[in-house]
Amino acid sequence: MVSYTVCVKSFREATDYLFGLVDYERAPAGVAAGCYLNLDRMRDALARAGNPHAGLRCVHIAGTKGKGSTAAMVAAIARAAGRRVGLFTSPHLITFRERIRIDDALIPEAAFTALVEELRAVIEPMRTSADGAPTFFEACTLLAFCWFARQQVELAVLETGMGGRLDATNVVTPLVTGLTTIALDHQTELGDTLVLIAAEKAGIIKPGVPVVSAPQEPDAAEVIACVAATHGSPHYRVGAEIRLLPATSGAWDFTVAGRLDRYVDLFCPLLGAHQQRNAAVAIGLAECLREAGEPITPAAIRAGIAGVTWPGRLQTLRERPLLLVDGAHDPASIAALLAALDRHYPGRPRIFILGFSREKDWPQMLRQLAPTTRACLLTAAATSRATAPSLLAAEAQALGIPHTLAPDVAAAIAQALTHAGPDDLICVTGSLYAVGDALKWAARETSDRADSTSSKGQL
Repeated sequence: MVSYTVCVKSFREATDYLFGLVDYERAPAGVAAGCYLNLDRMRDALARAGNPHAGLRCVHIAGTKGKGSTAAMVAAIARAAGRRVGLFTSPHLITFRERIRIDDALIPEAAFTALVEELRAVIEPMRTSADGAPTFFEACTLLAFCWFARQQVELAVLETGMGGRLDATNVVTPLVTGLTTIALDHQTELGDTLVLIAAEKAGIIKPGVPVVSAPQEPDAAEVIACVAATHGSPHYRVGAEIRLLPATSGAWDFTVAGRLDRYVDLFCPLLGAHQQRNAAVAIGLAECLREAGEPITPAAIRAGIAGVTWPGRLQTLRERPLLLVDGAHDPASIAALLAALDRHYPGRPRIFILGFSREKDWPQMLRQLAPTTRACLLTAAATSRATAPSLLAAEAQALGIPHTLAPDVAAAIAQALTHAGPDDLICVTGSLYAVGDALKWAARETSDRADSTSSKGQL
């Protein structure tokens, strides 16, 4: 390996190095639209690293909403079936290590640091190549492929980043492809109509590889069906070949009639009807894996769905008052959040802590929240993409929403807990950045309580 002047010796230095690459995740909206995006640079990087992805058995999932939750469910099902499973997702909420997991364990700091240092010998020479150095997300994907190959995972579940057709993950030929709900988002980069966005997402469909899709708007459904037919790919749809049915037991359970089996009275700890749709997609993907030779059984499907964990999606941080976090960050996901709150927590007074990214349609999200909230605390997550709370306040004022401002998410939570009653519901939402800040607050609170208990024990 080539030696460079500055070595990566710590986890912080490793993450700083990656974030020093071109990062379209954190860039303002529209920046990626004009950039040089193709798969040549990713293929070049992989070839220089020995093509670690070549031997991986993969599940590949794209979509606008729910692809991370669906990927987590598929990984949980495969683990329940006894497989060693790699999971690659984005973005992360607290630590970069969340993006790369094996059997639900985050990549260790030491292994991550050593791998970044090693792969600098791949990345640095590419700066003078025709395509340039990998972007941040391409480097993340390269890291994941290398880690999964070296750890000999038996199945890798891959979530795309922003799009699909030109996504860095779209260098694999998977066992099965999944498409979750497609909606208007990232229009500057992916297109300003549902047809254009669906075409980008459906770009991960490979010839002859089965595809499982969530219920879609008619325009998106037509695009997916057309691409699948063009590639000769079997196409299984939730709502047609796969059916989502009410449970016979309780309001929190559901039944899925798959192509191979019927799964009665399933429980999923991820709340909301949208998560049940994601579960139906995951089950469709699992059945395709079974047909591809993976040892997926109905018992593994049931256990995987019941045991899935996916932080930041209607996650409870505190009981009284109820403190929830949810990563809803566009009108479609806000609608799903409100429907889930109506279903699972009916009649509870709501206080929303809101931190939106400025490129999102936050005025529309405020309009959706206005009739349902008792009060809002308007804040900004710790990101350069955050909308200024003063702008949120002007819109809230126009909508007649009672509101106050807070300098950051932690301060907003402290204010809400001070003024909320024991039966109130507090929900942090608006962006995954805001959710990440709330989870960091919760981790500090847990640590402080532990320290306090330890100190008392020593007196």
